[in-house]
Amino acid sequence: CLLLRARNPMWLALAAVLAVGSKFALRVPCAHRPGTKHLLNPTNGALVLLLLCGAPVWVSPAQWGHHLPLALGVAGFGSLVVHRSARSDVTLAFMAAWMAVLFGRAWLVGQAWVAPLHQLESGSLALFAFHMISDPKTTPDSRTGRVVFACLVALGAGVVQFVLFRTHGLLWSLAVCSFVVPWLDRWLPGRGFEWSAPGTGANSAEVGHAQSGVLFPAGAAGGVRTA
Repeated sequence: CLLLRARNPMWLALAAVLAVGSKFALRVPCAHRPGTKHLLNPTNGALVLLLLCGAPVWVSPAQWGHHLPLALGVAGFGSLVVHRSARSDVTLAFMAAWMAVLFGRAWLVGQAWVAPLHQLESGSLALFAFHMISDPKTTPDSRTGRVVFACLVALGAGVVQFVLFRTHGLLWSLAVCSFVVPWLDRWLPGRGFEWSAPGTGANSAEVGHAQSGVLFPAGAAGGVRTA
């Protein structure tokens, strides 16, 4: 919970417990395969739940500042994570949709382009895009579903922030849109995520760069080599 702040460290500990506990308590059946999957992103769910309950905590995205080098640094490290888990599609789709929202609003209200550019230089935005919305266990299984999901989150955040004039639009939008993921999995089915061999979600054979597990013939040393 890198964005959460509280005067009493007990609330930070509670947020960590809620985040981990939600991975086991808040689950939904998988659409086209046995088993269940997470409903809410653990960090996002803990933050939103504490804010809804009126706990004496607050979210402080400004602590990361609006500095381009910092945002690029967070994004650079995050790009390694999302590429390794084959979830860069949801991050790129979200960033494209969020840029469209910011620049579209600036055009409508007559703002200078420097305003949305400044908003994109936020370290907290990079954290959200590369380390929260890209969680492979809570995003749709198919690539098309993840693109739709990312666009919904960006549009929802725009409504919360620029129409309802509420803060933390990205956090609220992600929490609400997470309940749409089970329907997206049924409407746009794909292969479920596996840590041992992450893929794009396609039902056909995965492309080489998105596959991290390389199988060897039976009897070969190790059996499975992880790239």
